[in-house]
Amino acid sequence: MPRSILGTETRSPALTVGARPDLAKTQLHTPQVAQRLRQKRSPAYLERMQRLDAGTHQQNAAALQELLDAIAAEFPDLGVDERPIGVVSRCFLGPPYEVHICDLAGGIVEHFEHWRSMPQLFERARSIAWHGAYAFIEIYVSTIRAVAADGSVSVLNS
Repeated sequence: MPRSILGTETRSPALTVGARPDLAKTQLHTPQVAQRLRQKRSPAYLERMQRLDAGTHQQNAAALQELLDAIAAEFPDLGVDERPIGVVSRCFLGPPYEVHICDLAGGIVEHFEHWRSMPQLFERARSIAWHGAYAFIEIYVSTIRAVAADGSVSVLNS
């Protein structure tokens, strides 16, 4: 701990990794977070997620930042650790591509061929995304949440 010089208070700066410290933790309790994540998603959020298939996020850092900002805007009352860690959805680029992911932690958008494995947390949502009954699948550490085209959310515990 630094010592004060001449009676002034000295504080060490807080270290953060990729997030503002005020966003790291949520003010909601666990049941409230679960209830909040069951709420219908906004049309703006749905529209942003459906732009992933265009592939521009791989080359355009501004488009990826807009996507990350849309996610933050959709969940302003949740801490970074309560938000999705990624998204899986059906890919419409055509063969050989089947699904694509957006790894929100790493800011990576990647399209996957039917024979290529995805990271483990994402792989569990592959068949649901490919089926096409949902617009996209949000990936969380302990659950996956399937989001329909109208914004309604189904929780699938893994």
